[in-house]
Amino acid sequence: MFAPDASTLLISRVSAAGEALRGEADPGSWQRLRDAGCHLDGAHVDLLLQRFGEVVVADGTIAVRGTVRCERCLGFMPWAAEIGVRIGMAESEAAVGKVDPELDPVLSCNGVLDLQEWLEEEVLLALPMVSRCAESGAGCCPVSGVEVPARGAVPQNEERR
Repeated sequence: MFAPDASTLLISRVSAAGEALRGEADPGSWQRLRDAGCHLDGAHVDLLLQRFGEVVVADGTIAVRGTVRCERCLGFMPWAAEIGVRIGMAESEAAVGKVDPELDPVLSCNGVLDLQEWLEEEVLLALPMVSRCAESGAGCCPVSGVEVPARGAVPQNEERR
């Protein structure tokens, strides 16, 4: 079993039988997420790593909880996600493509993967394109108190054209 709070992952140490990468990661070092207006309270990693020749396939989930900045009111709102991960780690995209062309490639340098950078990248890719409070419907924004109209609703004093 590998620890998700380690700084690096030596892909040569992953066996063909499979290894677990499971537990709490340390998102405190994930600066790019903070720069994107996201603060994580926790990140739980549950991945199975399995070697196929020179490629290590990672399959599982990363569950995160925290806050993201609302693009509507600029406040912070709760955010949680369970991110599905299915990638191939190798030194070249060609090697990953030989194992499974559907895998997203993650490139290592001399068999060493910066684990925290990769985990952060997976979470960054899962962030909402435009995060907005009360996105799923009408109601009062829990952050700003702004009243959000229902989708398709015509604001008062305006006509549909």
